[in-house]
Amino acid sequence: MNSDVSLGLAHEAELRLRNAGATGENFWDPISKSEPLAKKVVAFVMEASRMIFVLAPDPTRDMTGWTCVEPVKVAPGEFEVVIEDFLEEGEPYIGGEEMVSRAKNRGIRTGLRHAEAMLREQEKIPVDQRKYVLIFPEVWQDPRGYRGVFYLFWSGERWNLDFRWLGDNFLFSFRLVSSRKYQKKP
Repeated sequence: MNSDVSLGLAHEAELRLRNAGATGENFWDPISKSEPLAKKVVAFVMEASRMIFVLAPDPTRDMTGWTCVEPVKVAPGEFEVVIEDFLEEGEPYIGGEEMVSRAKNRGIRTGLRHAEAMLREQEKIPVDQRKYVLIFPEVWQDPRGYRGVFYLFWSGERWNLDFRWLGDNFLFSFRLVSSRKYQKKP
C-alpha cells in the first residue's frame, strides 16, 4: 500500500464498499456492474480526498514574546483547506505586505491555528502540495519586532512550521492557504 494513503481511510473505504454490496473474490465487480454503486464509490472518494482539519480555539505553542497584530477571527471547528496562488500573470514574486493585502482583498483569513491544525494531521495534505510553501496570512510580530506570517514547508520527510518576515519576497513557489467552513454532505 502507498505510504501516502492512510490505513484508516483505506479500511473505511473497504467497509463502505462491503456495506454497499462489494463482496468476496470479485470485490470490484459489483462496482463495475452497478451505476448507483459506482456513483457512491466516486462520492466517497471525493469526500475522502477533501482536506478537512479541526481548528483549535487557541494556538497550541508557547507564544511568549509574540504579538498577533492582525488576528484572524474564526470559531473553532472543522474547516476545509483550499490552496490558492497570489501572484498575477508575469510576476515571479511580490513583497510580503502586498501578499497580505491581496489575501485580505480575497477574503482569505487563515493563521497560526490553521497551520497547527494542518501539522497535527499532515498526512491529509496531498503529496502534490509538497512542492509549495503554504502561507497563512495572519500577521504576527516576533520577539525581535519583525512583522511576518507563519508558513508550512515540506522538509523531505515531514511538514514543518516556520515564520517569514514580510520584508522578504514571496515567490512563485508559495501558495496561500484559504479555508472555508466544512459542510458535511448528506
